Amino acid sequence: MYLHTSHCHLVKNKSQNLLVDEWDQLPYPLIQPEDNLLYLEWSIILDETEKQVGTIALKQLPDMVTFEMIYHVDREEIGLDLMEELLKLQIDYSFNSLKIQRLMIQVRAINFDMIRILRRLGMRLEEKTMIHDCALVIYTLTNYQQLTMMKMRSSSLVHSQVLQFVKNEEEIRILMQTGLRLNRNAPIDLMRDYHYRLFVNEETFLDYLNCTDWMHQFGDIVIVKKTILSKSAYLFQIQFQDGVRLDLEFISLVNLWGAVYEETLCRVILDKDGLLPPLDDPNDSAHYLQCPTEEEFNQLLNDIWWYQIEVAKAMYRDEVTLVSSIYEEMLLERVTTLLSWKIGLKYEWKIDLGRKKRWLKRYLPESIYNDYLHLYPNKCYNSIWDRLFFMGSFIQKIAIEIAQTLGYDYDQSQGEIVTKFLHRINSLPDNATEFN
Repeated sequence: MYLHTSHCHLVKNKSQNLLVDEWDQLPYPLIQPEDNLLYLEWSIILDETEKQVGTIALKQLPDMVTFEMIYHVDREEIGLDLMEELLKLQIDYSFNSLKIQRLMIQVRAINFDMIRILRRLGMRLEEKTMIHDCALVIYTLTNYQQLTMMKMRSSSLVHSQVLQFVKNEEEIRILMQTGLRLNRNAPIDLMRDYHYRLFVNEETFLDYLNCTDWMHQFGDIVIVKKTILSKSAYLFQIQFQDGVRLDLEFISLVNLWGAVYEETLCRVILDKDGLLPPLDDPNDSAHYLQCPTEEEFNQLLNDIWWYQIEVAKAMYRDEVTLVSSIYEEMLLERVTTLLSWKIGLKYEWKIDLGRKKRWLKRYLPESIYNDYLHLYPNKCYNSIWDRLFFMGSFIQKIAIEIAQTLGYDYDQSQGEIVTKFLHRINSLPDNATEFN
């Protein structure tokens, strides 16, 4: 098996109690005499110069299932990035080809660069020790851990990981859970994210923003999105390879009370200093739909009719990006709000439709929801004209129902006038000089 990284390759060097040609015929036997322990070593060869710049080895330990990863390298030739590639290559080969069950590595406790690499590779701190007045740390990784990086962790495991992290961090004083996992009315599926708020001492509030090595202990990361929410809060949204997404919001303790009382979907997990009084059970009342005033209702309808004309004018000019922006971001968003008010009436405004009204389908009659879907354009750009004309009658029906129920005045003639105006724009020839 040819082992290589982006800048070097490995050559089988020597072994103990095993012929070099037999390496790829492993897995090794688990039961064997202690004096028959395996030792496999590779030379590290730079691709560009064919120069040997070190060795990397696997040494079987007396427990028979653990192999120690050993390396001797030229630090001037091998940087941190290449070192990480080499260790990743060794881990993959050990688990996937040699079927080794457990790996171990020892590094100096002050070798922070190497420790960061080991954490990124998913290795866990096993113990700290002293050898000849030298402080060492031992990191391990098992084949089971490697496999579970791709199998979604249980909610209890994720929760315990976050809790343990907060317990270990002296500067984090309070841990709260928020989000959909506390909402009994939210759909249950594997796409639900984990949301936590971590309240940090003001003096060290930015530490977790400036150095993000801490996040690698939670798993194999796909991508991280960082958002600065305010001077006293920032958010890391972390997507892991096993499908888990973790949203960690770091908040300065100076903003504790404002952050706590703005959200009803929250639960205190850990309060190290007993700062918080007992909170109500998590509920979604802070996210209930709000009944519009008569002015808000008529303003929304006015916006809908206005943006229909804006879309029509952009269609006439063949301004595709402007059409898409106004139609989807302004027009359809307001239509969605109108439909949410219809739902709010039915449930007496004690209903949460989620972010961007994403649970609209759960509460609308099927026929109305299908009509709503018809408003979304298909692949044909010119189909937007059909959607605009269909939207007129659809909006009128919903608006009249809401106005009558709330006892609001509503001038439906405005929509009729706009619809006729849209037909005039649609009938214009290209490069028209008169509006006929």
